[in-house]
Order: sequence, then structure tokens, then C-alpha cells
Amino acid sequence: MEQSIYKREILKISKFDKIPLYIIIVVFVFLLAVLQDYIFSSIQQTGFYISESLLYNTFWIFFIPFTFIINKLIKIINPKNKLGKLPLNLGIGLIISVLHILFFTSIFILVSNLVFTPAHSFSNIIKAAFSNQFYIALLWYVIFPAIYISIYKKPHLTNFYQEKIKLKIGSKIITIPTSSILLISTDKPYSIIYTKDQKILDNKSLKEFETRLDPTIFLRVHRSTIINAKYTKELKSRSNGDYDATLENGQVIRLSRHYRGNWQQLLQ
Repeated sequence: MEQSIYKREILKISKFDKIPLYIIIVVFVFLLAVLQDYIFSSIQQTGFYISESLLYNTFWIFFIPFTFIINKLIKIINPKNKLGKLPLNLGIGLIISVLHILFFTSIFILVSNLVFTPAHSFSNIIKAAFSNQFYIALLWYVIFPAIYISIYKKPHLTNFYQEKIKLKIGSKIITIPTSSILLISTDKPYSIIYTKDQKILDNKSLKEFETRLDPTIFLRVHRSTIINAKYTKELKSRSNGDYDATLENGQVIRLSRHYRGNWQQLLQ
């Protein structure tokens, strides 16, 4: 069965970041804390109230927004996160810990007044939070950002892809913007560069072009072809794993299934 996929323009592939580690940890601890309340109530034969357990354990959920905030602050104030600046990190962590507990207590009391009768006391909850959980918050906000930033921060890429590229035409060397390239194909010993208004022969191989052009835009779709994803207008299945791509200038390019890993996103 043939399948046609129309796209006006395929933008640069969006790379969705994975869920931050701290969110996974917080959600896991939150669920574990609720389970612990249930087990404790069962062993001690006391009443277990899911609403109260969920409300009290929202303390853990507040780690998500405050961790995001403290990571941003430390990146701005102490971008390299050196141990020599630990007092600064400690001061930020101390302030965020206090704010975390105050904010948690305020929300807890607000919900308590709306839902429970009698409502919980602000002084009792804030005393319990400071006595039982302040050290947890402080350790988290001092230690975790240092680990998170140092381990999970992606290194800055030094390989910038060219916005312009030089091509040799006979004895002349011309420079064209890479954004004007629709596709590059081979006609050994040359490569043919197709732009919106011209066709240029160059002696660089497709492999050389691959190293110079942004691979999220310029996709190797065949052993003899690289296309600019932004100019892909239509995809049509060949019912054998291959596809034909129609570019905005009307050219039809075969997308080989052997390079499917490079152009799979065009189907999404």
C-alpha cells in the first residue's frame, strides 16, 4: 500500500532532551515515601489516609522546580562549579532549602484549610519540616547540582558546521551559503551540488561534504545522494522499505532503506 506524506517544510530536527535525572529521582522517592507510609500504618495498625500521605509527601515534589532554579543560579553565578566556590554553593543551597520548606508549608496549610477539618497548624508543620527534612533539602541543594552539572552537562561542541562552503569551478573558487543547497549527488570523480538556481561540479567526495555540513539538515539518504531536509516536499513509499522524496524544485530522489537511520525522522 502506497503512502504519501506531504510536508511544506522539514525544519531542523528537534532534539528532545531526556527527562532530567532529578525528576526521575524525585518521582521515585515520592512514590516510595507514600508506600512507606502505607507499610508503616499496616505494621503499626494505624489508619492510613492516602490524601494526607500525598499532601505531606508533596515536600518531595517541590524538589523539581527548586532544583531547576538552583541549577540555573549556579550556572549563572558559578558556571564552572569549582570546589573552590563551595561556600557560594552552600549559601545558595541554604537559601533555597529555607524557601523550599516555607513554600511547602504554605501550600500544605492552604490545602489543609480547604480539605481537612480541623486544619493543620502552620507552626506544627513548619517545625516538623525543619526538624525532619531540612538537612535533606540542604544536602540535596548543595551536593546534587554539583554532580548534575559536572556529569550530565553536555560538552560544548567545538565542531561548528559551516554556513558557507567553498566550491571549485574550473580555475575559480566560489562561496555559496549551505542553506541554498538542495542536494548533493555523485558523478564520479565529481560531486554535483544542486542549488535553487544552478548546478555545480566539485571534486570533493560525499564523505567530505558529510563532515562539513550539519547532519541534522543534510541527510545521507543513498550511497550517492545527500539531501537538504528543509526542501523535502513529499515522500512516497516504494512498498519495499525504500521511499521516493520529491524536493521543492520537483526533483525526485530515492531514499535507500540502507540509510534509513539517517532519514527516518522524515517519516515522523
